[in-house]
Amino acid sequence: MAEFFHVIAGAALIAAIGAWVVAVRGGRAALAAERATGRPVGVGSYLLLAFWPFAVGRSGAAEDVDRVRSGKAAIAFFVSLTVAIAAISAYTNLTFKRDHAAPAGATPSVPAPAPSKS
Repeated sequence: MAEFFHVIAGAALIAAIGAWVVAVRGGRAALAAERATGRPVGVGSYLLLAFWPFAVGRSGAAEDVDRVRSGKAAIAFFVSLTVAIAAISAYTNLTFKRDHAAPAGATPSVPAPAPSKS
């Protein structure tokens, strides 16, 4: 069962990287289109492309297409990341081995009395 979650975690991480790559490629195309129309593209746009490519888009008529593309890529990224985190959690819970069965320390010689209702 642990191997199943290991495979799911790997596939989800690859999907998250794929969504990031799709967003970077779309952002690069959007910046190239902006330059082709004569609009200025500054260093901030390239920094945004490097750190959060889901926010890079075009101005004008093609803006809606970029908004849809980046929205779908962002959703795929976050869903993949969530699935990966859940699968990693399940994998570690299934493979964690304890060194001891009970907490270390002295065991009580007499059980504690139950609290009274008075």
